[in-house]
Amino acid sequence: MIFKYNFIFDTKLIQNFIKNKELKILDFGCGTGIWPKNDLENRNIKKIILYDKNKKLIRILKEKYNQKKVEINFNFKNIIKKKNYNLVIMSSVIQYMSITEFKKLINIISQNKKKRKRGLFIIITDIPILPRFLEFVLLPFFNLKRFFFVFTMIFNNEYKKLNFYLHKKKDFYFLKNKFKILFAQNMHDLKYLRYSLFLKSK
Repeated sequence: MIFKYNFIFDTKLIQNFIKNKELKILDFGCGTGIWPKNDLENRNIKKIILYDKNKKLIRILKEKYNQKKVEINFNFKNIIKKKNYNLVIMSSVIQYMSITEFKKLINIISQNKKKRKRGLFIIITDIPILPRFLEFVLLPFFNLKRFFFVFTMIFNNEYKKLNFYLHKKKDFYFLKNKFKILFAQNMHDLKYLRYSLFLKSK
């Protein structure tokens, strides 16, 4: 999403969890892009598909990424039809989705997961623990830079229109039938106010 905070993404955590030599990644809600050049040179990462609802980001992403392994594709139906990904990353996205919307999305992206050699992995990171206002009050004590970023977004009309959903860990338990669940530290630079969810298909 366009409101994503710009930070360095730690792909080492991904590789420690997945241990897959060939990563084909779908970055759902990619925003302005979280992938540094070093990651694009990683041989284990074969493809990164960038998707976001905001088509204004296409120009920004094309200027930022001109590598062959990066595919900028904002046609979600086309992405699902191809199914050429084995890892889905949702970074700073789920707080803008209701649990109903999230369930529908999981059902769509996990279709035919058995056809993938080593299953499907989903990483959902930057999940808020506290209500938005309370988190905002505490932000200066944990990350001053991010506090100022959020402060500027408060006056953004598009941001104001977004619904904000607080998801508790038990809200994800419905995934237990299809996925192994692991709750982990946040992959963003906000370690104590947010967390990550790692899913591996059974």
